[in-house]
Amino acid sequence: MATPIDGRTGNVDVTALENYTDFLLDGGVHGLFPCGSIGEFSSLTAAQRERVIETVASRADGASVFAGCGDTSVETVREHVDAAADAGADAAVVVTPYYLRTTQDGLLDFYAAVADDSPLPILLYDIPGLTGHHLSVETVSELAEHEAVVGLKDTSGDLTYHRDLIEATPPSFTVLQGATELAVAALDAGADGIIAGPANVFPAALAELVSSHDRGDRDRAVELSNAVVGPVVSATSEIPTAAALKYLVSLACRDIGPPLPPLPTLSSRQRRRLDRCYERVARAVGAGDVA
Repeated sequence: MATPIDGRTGNVDVTALENYTDFLLDGGVHGLFPCGSIGEFSSLTAAQRERVIETVASRADGASVFAGCGDTSVETVREHVDAAADAGADAAVVVTPYYLRTTQDGLLDFYAAVADDSPLPILLYDIPGLTGHHLSVETVSELAEHEAVVGLKDTSGDLTYHRDLIEATPPSFTVLQGATELAVAALDAGADGIIAGPANVFPAALAELVSSHDRGDRDRAVELSNAVVGPVVSATSEIPTAAALKYLVSLACRDIGPPLPPLPTLSSRQRRRLDRCYERVARAVGAGDVA
């Protein structure tokens, strides 16, 4: 989920967040993921994160709330997890630590320390393109033995790695695909679901993609991937993703404010590119009246 921001104050726009959460739920999503990468978690204060998670959880209406709790120190992550639990989240998503280089043993120790006595189930989050760290299959398999570590969001973009994760972990361990362009292939491989950036804008289409695949209509899932995922991924590929998706959300439902520094204000050329993408996808899925 993107994080709505009041452009005048720089604070979380709670009313916009409530309405935006309702928009996603009305689109049929099965879960909500506030304070992730698209949510600009690294630019939010601890108090802002808690406000976001609390607001989303209060509107979730039975949908699961996966709260982003990423940070670089064990104790700070623990504080985020505790706050997410108090705010009503169902699980904590913990991205690999970033900035300082480490090893697989270091990552094992980090996650074990976070998971020990955690009040929430923990999902690992692998996105090496942003963090500089990659969780090996062996490391994930070992962490899956911890009773509090229940799954992983894989945004490595490596389908072979994704397949290997599914094979190396028990059936009870949830493997979610975060690179939406690989959604259909990942579901073919046995992924438990997708965490899809384009669902911020076209939630009904992405929910239908998953439900179509679940009921055996792979052709429809591919059709939706080609009509929605491909154009959105392509249009945002050269623009900071959170900023691009915030602009697209403003076209789909309502203005949710500007991105936070250090993300840039979009240029007129970038906005025109996103306008064309939105119009094309909205026509393709018959969502022109979603606003």
